[in-house]
Amino acid sequence: MKKKILSGLVVSMLGLSSAAIASEFKPSSVRALGMGGSNVASTKGVEASYWNPAAYGFFGEAVESEAVDNNNLSGKDIGFTLNGDGGAYLFGTFAKNYNIAKALPSTVSNANGKFSSQQMVDAARLVQGVAKLDPRPGGVNMLGGATLGGRVANYGLGLRVFAEVNNTVRIDNQNSGLDLSNAFAGGATSPVPIAPAYFSVSQRDKMIASLQTGGNALTAQQANAVVAAYDQALLNDNTAVGQQQVMTSTLITIHSAPGDLTKNNTVISTRGAVISEVGVTYGYSMNDNLSFGTVLKYLRADLIATDVLIFSNPNAKTTSFNRDNIETSSGVGIDLGAMYRIPDWQFGLTARNVNSPSFEHKASGYVYKLRPQAKVGVAWIPSNTFTVEAGYDITKNNGAVANSKSQYWNVGLEWDAFSILALRVGAFKNIAQNNIGLVPTLGLGLDLWAARIDLGAAVSSKKVMLDGKKTPVFAMASAAITMDF
Repeated sequence: MKKKILSGLVVSMLGLSSAAIASEFKPSSVRALGMGGSNVASTKGVEASYWNPAAYGFFGEAVESEAVDNNNLSGKDIGFTLNGDGGAYLFGTFAKNYNIAKALPSTVSNANGKFSSQQMVDAARLVQGVAKLDPRPGGVNMLGGATLGGRVANYGLGLRVFAEVNNTVRIDNQNSGLDLSNAFAGGATSPVPIAPAYFSVSQRDKMIASLQTGGNALTAQQANAVVAAYDQALLNDNTAVGQQQVMTSTLITIHSAPGDLTKNNTVISTRGAVISEVGVTYGYSMNDNLSFGTVLKYLRADLIATDVLIFSNPNAKTTSFNRDNIETSSGVGIDLGAMYRIPDWQFGLTARNVNSPSFEHKASGYVYKLRPQAKVGVAWIPSNTFTVEAGYDITKNNGAVANSKSQYWNVGLEWDAFSILALRVGAFKNIAQNNIGLVPTLGLGLDLWAARIDLGAAVSSKKVMLDGKKTPVFAMASAAITMDF
């Protein structure tokens, strides 16, 4: 019998897998991340394909009144970008269960029923720890993506790959006991209690009586054999000297736990999607003030859905993607955008995945659906070096984690000091549920004439104790190289 609790339960909690059922509106470009995820109204580069394709209608277009060209979009004919981002957030009971599991013994084993005293104590700690695990959902959600895109005048072409991967561990704390009849006596029986050599007669009788109670009660003959094997194992263990009372309590603790640990249904539920999209963007300006845009996307989804029982699969050391479990399907997505601007002000509206493309993992019946999303933004741009924007999710979106909802408000500021160094600050918050708290963001952009290097990061104010340290429940970082002409 070998129980790899730490390498099974804890590692499984840290795996990169997913329970995603839909997509939320994430700050998926470096400028937007630095500005708190608010870019629907002020987007001004290739990333407008994601934030608001209507900006493409103003690129390279001559204007009658330069006062309305707040972002100097008329001077932008050609652009390229390479952007990457990644992040994670903890949800549910992950931190609590991780801390409990981390304290559990990593291995409890025996050979032919000959436990050492330390192995017995470890077995008791294991049983007690499993019973304390919180059965409510918890895990780690991983977000990541990369964009390679270019634009010429009012047209854009881009490749975007993003992953929403999540690992949910469902705890069964109702089956945490050990089958002592097999562990110690190997199924053997004894018609009468033995004369103990290690325990006292009263301790022997107490253990025999305890083994005959509860939902996993042994017969009197099985209980006699278990205590006999236990007595002999500890008699030959030098470290067990003087530990009779402790060993008596340990055996009772292990037996009194409910169910059978070898039948435990603690499961790692892996649900994941890696979406690759090739999008063609087009924008059309009605006049100096109003523009519309659209993105037509070819989508490929690589889906994974697995359920791994921890205790019935003790040799599993990882929950990495397995090609045998991945199913691929494809579809088409449509995004729409509108932008209206007047001197010093811009307003934006974006609707993504308006046709609600969905993808099915047929072997499991798991469906990943990109539901329609809408976001609005308003930006104050008194000069082309200073921007303040606020954004709001009109729709309440299904998040990347099963049973989660998201609806963000966002606020951000950018100051492009001397058109050389862009400084960005912002914040966002999920008002649909308080899973990550307030998330402050920072960003930095360095203009190298022909190219621009941008960095962005976000760390939540809400923290949990993990390994004795306060750990943010959300963190994300992004980097990009951009060229604009």
